Amino acid sequence: MLYAAIDIHKHAFQAAVLDAESGEVVEERFAADRESLTRWTERWRGRVVAVAIEATTGWRWVWRELEREGFDVHLAEPVQTRALLGRRHSAKTDRLDARWLARLLAKEMLPESWIPPAQIQELRDRTRLRKALAVGVSACTPTCCTRAGRARDRTCSGRRGCAGRRR
Repeated sequence: MLYAAIDIHKHAFQAAVLDAESGEVVEERFAADRESLTRWTERWRGRVVAVAIEATTGWRWVWRELEREGFDVHLAEPVQTRALLGRRHSAKTDRLDARWLARLLAKEMLPESWIPPAQIQELRDRTRLRKALAVGVSACTPTCCTRAGRARDRTCSGRRGCAGRRR
């Protein structure tokens, strides 16, 4: 039986496919885009029992794509996953993370995060969009504010003032 794990990052994914019987691991690094993920899924569809991904920024679209391709996807809880690893004596790498997730999945020890039902996810998406639109309307322009706060020598051009405060 084959178990897979994908370590998700902004620009690249690191995948590991573990053969639970022989212990052999096939690793692959590919770009973090839909086309590359689809090529990876085509290669492993029907052969991999389940795929583990970590609940980090950007997991949702990866989860949706893998589900659409017919994979049984498990969302790993990052803090508990790290705790099971214990104290590391070697460097932390994407390859080691992907291997670790695949091993935990194969041994049925993967601590999982809750994935909300489709209706709840849709409501959350709408709420995030509404918040982003509301913040965008009242936000300051990058030329009038700094990351540390309001620039002293400039005035804010936002409708509600700097950082959303009324003047």
